[in-house]
Amino acid sequence: MTLYCPRCGESNPDDASFCNFCGASLATGARPPPTNPNVKTCFYCNKPLTGEDAFYFHCKYCGQDFCSAHRLPESHLCKSNPIRRTLPTTSSPYYTTGGGYTSSTYTKPGRGRGFISDPGKYLIILIFSGLVIGGLASLVSYDGIPLVYFLVQVNYLVFAGWVPPLVTSIIVVEFVSLGILDVAFNAISVFFVDGLLKQIYSTKQYFIVFLVTGVVGNLVSLFGYGNAPIVSFGASGGIFGLVAGALTGEYALTGRFNRNLIIWFAFIFIYSSFLGGTVDIYAHLGGAVSGLIAGYFVGKSRKRTPRYVYR
Repeated sequence: MTLYCPRCGESNPDDASFCNFCGASLATGARPPPTNPNVKTCFYCNKPLTGEDAFYFHCKYCGQDFCSAHRLPESHLCKSNPIRRTLPTTSSPYYTTGGGYTSSTYTKPGRGRGFISDPGKYLIILIFSGLVIGGLASLVSYDGIPLVYFLVQVNYLVFAGWVPPLVTSIIVVEFVSLGILDVAFNAISVFFVDGLLKQIYSTKQYFIVFLVTGVVGNLVSLFGYGNAPIVSFGASGGIFGLVAGALTGEYALTGRFNRNLIIWFAFIFIYSSFLGGTVDIYAHLGGAVSGLIAGYFVGKSRKRTPRYVYR
């Protein structure tokens, strides 16, 4: 008995489970193609790429589109040349989302042309700018107090009513050895985790989550240390918020946790929080916890079923 593929129509041996020509399942009752020719389907199982599969996966090896269940090359019996099968990196994953539909409620995350996305570049520039601003502000005084202390977070001044540092201290740092080290560590962290972040956030979400979680981190630090002459500054609270948010954002979107994000988060948190006595652990915890919450809502907002126009 000869088995005919329901997708390509080619004949196969009667003991075959998958088509030798296109890899489609030869099981009885295979899903027929949809009646609407304008709806994309999974190249492997012919499942319509709508609803939860609307953000489909495009394999860069064989050039076909697949549903979430068959997105991996191993899952759709990819026939590509093994020589082309390089290990994926955070900057060039072997599958990408989207490509065939435009949506009225979803915007693809902002991506740079190289290893790092545009929002990642802007954030690194902003971090280094804070060191320059802090250096210039230390040269000018008001009533005998360098202006930089009105931009970084001095707890007793904030409790006295000067609240702008809850925002400005996320970027502005003192031009001292500790400030230079803080800027270098934060910029390097953004550079390496950006490849994971840009898959979750749009450009707007990238900076909103960074700002909101950074402010929450500063508030937790303020009440954690109390009304004392404590000076704190740096973007690490917001960076922890971005990484933690990407973790829960991907979970809300796909139902799975990204192992690479977990490893990076644990590494950055442990290294920066426990290997130095001048680290603001309260800001790190506040940014991380608020990031977990914010990221979940970001993922949920992206998972809402949008209206599509096929092109």
